Amino acid sequence: MTTQPTSVLNDIVAVQLNVNQWTGRKKLAENDLSLQGEVPPKEIINLGSKHTTDPKALKVFNTLKRQMERACLTIGIPFLGGYAIPSDKADELAKRLTKIVGQFELEKTAYLQKHESIQQDWIKNFPQYERILVKALTPTSDVEKRINASFSMFKVQSAQSAVTVDAGLSNQVDSLGETLDADILKSSNKLLDSLTGAIQPNQTNVASLRKLREKVQGLAFLNGRFLKLVNKIKQVESAMPITGKLNTDEVHRLSGLLYQMSDEDKLQALMSNLENEPVLVAATQPAVEPTQPVSLESALEPASVDFESDDVFGLGDADFSFGEPDSDESDLGLSEADFSFEFSDIPTSSTQQSATKATFF
Repeated sequence: MTTQPTSVLNDIVAVQLNVNQWTGRKKLAENDLSLQGEVPPKEIINLGSKHTTDPKALKVFNTLKRQMERACLTIGIPFLGGYAIPSDKADELAKRLTKIVGQFELEKTAYLQKHESIQQDWIKNFPQYERILVKALTPTSDVEKRINASFSMFKVQSAQSAVTVDAGLSNQVDSLGETLDADILKSSNKLLDSLTGAIQPNQTNVASLRKLREKVQGLAFLNGRFLKLVNKIKQVESAMPITGKLNTDEVHRLSGLLYQMSDEDKLQALMSNLENEPVLVAATQPAVEPTQPVSLESALEPASVDFESDDVFGLGDADFSFGEPDSDESDLGLSEADFSFEFSDIPTSSTQQSATKATFF
């Protein structure tokens, strides 16, 4: 195990949930059983205790408790009997927990108003066991004290400087990375089961991966290797569609990542590979040599032609002979034609074009 410095505590807020519930159960007494050895129905007797009220009426409090726990586990991990969450998420979580605690109080008030009637209805359902149920009734005032919910948040600081022996906090801090590893394994297994069991994987599966990535990203300060994993998950996320269902290739890519993250050995191998993965440097483009600027005037300057030269068109000694004709007459019937050429002077104005006149006689 790599020793994790306690300085990471600067980035952590500890959360403690304080939830008390009244279950409506009381310990089963010996005289609760009849002399004939008749056992009461399971609705009343369960694991050595007896239900003195309808358990369904109390389920809401357990539901709210689970909501508080899930809110903490969405962004944090178990720590010191509570939860460790990123400091920058503390305010957001506090608002969420405050809302649940408020709902808890509303449900408590609603239940206490009908507590007596719920107990009486429960007894009426089992008249043959009225004696043992009436004897175990709990007054409303006692129930009120047993149902409550609250939470607290605080920073953790080592007391090592005040003691001469190991204060033990460093071990707890060391375990945070392992706890996050275990959380990744557990969550990945659930996500993989959900993905493989889906008739048509869709955005729900992608959203679940995103939530896991956000949680790991928030706690990545525990160890740099978690940041590498976050980047890997982001790569897979970016390959997923924004809306709609997933095609076969997308499902395979998503399940492939979850498969590597759902087994302890495979997860460690993935982490090691990511840790040793070379950093790719973008190739630089070769510099392009600038071309020499060309002025517009020179580009549009007309070419000079020396009409006094014997070779005006630069044809030199080119031979244009095509062999002896089959007859004395020209193919164009111009054998007797007389050609004379008259050239005019080239205008000096740049807006005028050079002209060549040809006269046929």
